Amino acid sequence: MAEDSKGSGLVRLAVGAGILAAGAIALAVFVPRRRWEAAAAPIRTAAMPIAAALAAWASGLWDDLTAPTPPSFDDLRPFDEF
Repeated sequence: MAEDSKGSGLVRLAVGAGILAAGAIALAVFVPRRRWEAAAAPIRTAAMPIAAALAAWASGLWDDLTAPTPPSFDDLRPFDEF
């Protein structure tokens, strides 16, 4: 049953990606370059602190994921309940 719904999910994903790509192409074609530059000016000034914060967050996640942990002995044997 999961295999039947998997195909329609992939079709929906492909259709959604196509719609997003068409919208991006339409924006790139129909919006003048001067307007893009004017809209991006405030973002450029704030980009460096945002990039530094993002890098710090990602390195914190990496440190948490690669931190040494004690071994887990989860052998998944069933418990004997008498």
